[in-house]
Amino acid sequence: MSNGSKKGGWGWLVWVVVLGAGGYGGWRWWSAQQNKTQLPTFRTAAVSNGEIMQMVTANGQIVPVRTVQVGSQVSGIIQEIMVDFNSPVKAGDIVAKIDPSTAQQGVERSEADLSNAEASVVLTKVTYDRAVALKKDNLIPNSDLEKAAADLQQAEAGKKMKLAALNSSKVDLERTTIYAPISGVVITRAVDVGQTVASSFNTPTLFTIANDLSKMQIEAAVSEADVGGVEQGQKVKFTVDAFPERTFDGVVKQVRYAATTNQNVVTYTTIVDVNNADLKLRPSMTANASIITGQKAQVLRIPNAALRYKPVDAAIFKDPTAKDVGTNNTMVAAGGAGGQPASETPAGGPSREEMRKRFENATPEERAAMRERFGGGGGRGGSGGGGRGQRSESSGIKTVYIVADTNAPAGQQLAKPVKIKTGLSDGSFTEVLDGLKEGDLIISGSIGGSITNAAARTASSPFGGQPMGGGMRR
Repeated sequence: MSNGSKKGGWGWLVWVVVLGAGGYGGWRWWSAQQNKTQLPTFRTAAVSNGEIMQMVTANGQIVPVRTVQVGSQVSGIIQEIMVDFNSPVKAGDIVAKIDPSTAQQGVERSEADLSNAEASVVLTKVTYDRAVALKKDNLIPNSDLEKAAADLQQAEAGKKMKLAALNSSKVDLERTTIYAPISGVVITRAVDVGQTVASSFNTPTLFTIANDLSKMQIEAAVSEADVGGVEQGQKVKFTVDAFPERTFDGVVKQVRYAATTNQNVVTYTTIVDVNNADLKLRPSMTANASIITGQKAQVLRIPNAALRYKPVDAAIFKDPTAKDVGTNNTMVAAGGAGGQPASETPAGGPSREEMRKRFENATPEERAAMRERFGGGGGRGGSGGGGRGQRSESSGIKTVYIVADTNAPAGQQLAKPVKIKTGLSDGSFTEVLDGLKEGDLIISGSIGGSITNAAARTASSPFGGQPMGGGMRR
């Protein structure tokens, strides 16, 4: 009986050991699955041959090349108007008349004053001649003769003044008839018949005449960040809201040195000549212009997404024959998160672990500076406005990634870094000057792939820490 009890006790112990070993094995398997790296499936794009058109965008108003504001130099009531909006006129045509009554009275008054002055000259001339005759006989002193001469001279000067006043009155009378100073089209009319205009202090504007609407220009505001690439003679393409499906052409005529500052935004006015032979464009329309600052045809190009993409460390091919320059002993340290090459650790410099610790202990301002230096984006793109135009990323060495083994199934492929030299960028594609050839497949993004191990989680930080955007845990 006691032997049976011992055997039963040993059996239970065996079962407990077996179950414990099985549980431990299951826990190890579950832990291994939790720490297993699930690689992403890469999206690839081929290096193509095509056109790169670098542009700077700017907005501005369409205005006539030459406009003249027609005003009145005399005051009075508008008696007659000969033109209206959109009326074509030629230089010298009468466009309006002001009531000439007041000016006519001024002329008549000046004529009367002139007649009086002429009579005064005749009278003083007679007095002077008599004084000369008396002086010959020594009947009057020299002073009387000199006074007679002065009176004559004063009378003649008064006559000239009255003559000038008469001419001025005649000019005012002529100005009651208003003429077109240039040939063109009346684009604004600011007065009506019967309206009184006063020109005592400021010349009132009656009409605005555009010289030739078949030739227009755009006064575009180019930001200070983009104006360095804008030059005279560059081609311009623009659209207007009235014709959204049509693209118009123009040429940069002038880049003005004078700056305009609005809410701390500095812009420079750029004049663009526009051919408006069909008269579709109208004054004051808003133009959305793209100034072509660089253009190349039949060049190697890659999508800009490939410059911004950086896979996690666990998905990067580790070449055992390459010299260790970072965590992955390849060129990983050269590939910034946005395509901008990160600073490689020089010989004798701080290690990646030391750099990570520095990042963890840094202030928020220092961390921001580190992110800008080591994990910043590649280049500055365009926008608007104040827009800002599309600008090329700085020409230099960038890092992109290709599939290390194209025969590997999706989800098990590794990315291999390749250094390239870039040129112009149009916001969508970037020119490749060296490092790739047409048809090469580069990685532009990824689909899926959940990285759960600690090494993969640290890949998004250039120092091996938490991702830049999520903050650091102490």
